[in-house]
Amino acid sequence: MKNSLTAPKVVATTFALLLLLTACGGKSTESSTTAEEEQALTETVETTPQATGGFDAPVITPDKVSYTLSSPSNFETGQFAAGQLPGQLNEKFTVSIINDSAAALDLATLIVQGSTAAGVCVDIFDGDNAMEGAPTDPLAVGATKTFDWGLSCPGAVGDEFTVVLSNAGVNIVEVKGKLA
Repeated sequence: MKNSLTAPKVVATTFALLLLLTACGGKSTESSTTAEEEQALTETVETTPQATGGFDAPVITPDKVSYTLSSPSNFETGQFAAGQLPGQLNEKFTVSIINDSAAALDLATLIVQGSTAAGVCVDIFDGDNAMEGAPTDPLAVGATKTFDWGLSCPGAVGDEFTVVLSNAGVNIVEVKGKLA
């Protein structure tokens, strides 16, 4: 069987394909988004939380879900922890949720955000300290779930510290206190 592809044909075909592929990524000086779209992409929408309070006290949402965050404490991360940043305080607290609402609560989409006057905190995941993220199973009506959370926060001991729990883009609970 004779192969109909010769070296010159292979080179010519390869060159033609390269020209076609490089033409796909050409630069354009025009923006494909409008000013309104660009603003929507860069703006952070602040929403008022459904309920507010402090650490160590239940904060209850209108749909009767109770969130209690223990006072933060400073801690040493485990050997394989991820998320802690040099020069920041590692804060640990416990989240307890009691679901007295009319439906199961999806905790897998729960987002915990911390902040101080110095900036935004980042999540710490640390199996040695039982900080493994939000539970993945829904919380049944009448059930309780408790889990630990860790944040690496900029600032100093005693600085104002805010934690916001949100789910599906809605700020559910805001808790304020001080860094440990």
